This record gives sequence, structure tokens and C-alpha cells, in this order.
Amino acid sequence: MSFFTSFAKRHSLITFFGLAYALSWWPNLFTTGLNPFGPLLAALIVVLLIDGKAGLKVWWSRVTRWRGGLGWYVMALLLPFAINFAAAALTVLLGAPFPTQDKIARWPELFITFPLYLIALGPLGEEPGWRGFAMPRFQENHSALAASLMLGLFVAVWHLPLVVSGQQPIVILLAIIASQIMYTWLANHVEGSVLIVMVAHAAQGGLGGEYFGPMFTGTDAVLETWLLVAIQCLVAIGIVLLTGSRLTRRQPVASAAATPTS
Repeated sequence: MSFFTSFAKRHSLITFFGLAYALSWWPNLFTTGLNPFGPLLAALIVVLLIDGKAGLKVWWSRVTRWRGGLGWYVMALLLPFAINFAAAALTVLLGAPFPTQDKIARWPELFITFPLYLIALGPLGEEPGWRGFAMPRFQENHSALAASLMLGLFVAVWHLPLVVSGQQPIVILLAIIASQIMYTWLANHVEGSVLIVMVAHAAQGGLGGEYFGPMFTGTDAVLETWLLVAIQCLVAIGIVLLTGSRLTRRQPVASAAATPTS
């Protein structure tokens, strides 16, 4: 057994996050962005090292398998969209010009933007790693809330190149941490589903961010971003107040998406 394999078996999370950062940031560290498939590749490598091909098959089937009722998946679509809509509406109410007709009329593009964003721009590249590998392991020894906050910090750090390069404002990191609470709340109601988090992630970025965000420019865009972050944080706080540290009234499945370690 090689040193790297032995280390991965003993320290699977350290190995995963180290690989996720390295594969995502290199060779564009703090310049042009990051590789959105770094977490997926990192999870694939670590699962293969610690559980072999059989474990890899189990991990991937659990990432892609539908779990739970349709209503929760509808919620995963509508709640992020509603958060973005509320931020845009408040921006207009606070003095921003009403979006022009051509910007509003872009809504049919969402039917293309959503699947494109889901597959190519984040959810597929990130969530099999964050949610399919790391989150179940965090929840083995921590409450769902604590696990969400810990994962949120790691995901926020992963986004730092986008902040440093000016592609995202630093306040977005707070929304990223808060969104992990919402994602866990959704997932823990459908047996720890990774797929539902991918849907919610795509709805947040592909349906909400790509439609409402471009409606504003200049200081209005800054205001809309701050409102979006504030609403996301309020939603997260509301979920915690309603469900407590477990983020569900059901018993969460800590290892629903993890592969058994050999």
C-alpha cells in the first residue's frame, strides 16, 4: 500500500479537501477563476483509493439516485428562485429602475440555462464532492447544523479565487455558508439526497442568479447582491429556528451518500 493510499484511508477528509483545492485552483490560482470539477475529481480519486471500484460504483449511484417525494424537489427549485426574486423586488422598491422589458422577457432562456448550469457550471462538479463525500463524514460526529457550517467554510474558501480575481464580491462567501444550511435542510428530508442539492444549487445560480442578477448594474447591482445575501442568511436562520440543530424533524441519515471504507 502506497503512502498516499494509506494517508487517504486514515485522513479521508484532509485528502479530499486538499485535492479539491489543488485540482480546482491549479493552474489559475487567484487569476482567472477555478475548475468547477475539482471537488468531483477529488471525491472520485479518494473513493477509488479507499474503497476501490466497488466503492466508486456505490458512491456514484448514491449521488445520482432519486430519493424522497417530488414536493421536496419542487421546493429545491422554487425556494432559491424565490430568494433571488425577493432580492430583485426589494432592490426596485429601494429605488433601482424597474428592469427593462427585454431583460424580463429573457425568462424562456431559463429552460436552457438551468440544465447547462447543472451540468457544466457548478452543481455536477461540486456537489458529488461536497455533499456526496464530505458532508456524510462531517455528520457522523457533528450535528447537521455544525456539519453544514464546517462544510460551508470549506466551500467558501474554495471560492476565494473568484473573490480575489474580482468575479465575485467577498460578501457572497457569507451567502455560500448560509446556503449550506438550506441544502442540508432539503437533503435531510429526502434521505441525504445529493441530487436534490444539485437541483437547488442549479436553481440558485442558473435560474436565480443568471436571470435576476443581470437586471441591475452599478450601485443597484451591489445593492441587489447585499439584499440577496441578507435574505439567504434570514432563510438559514429561519430554518434553524424551526428545526433546531438537526435541520429536520426526522432522524438524519449521516452516511446516506458515503461509501463504506474498506
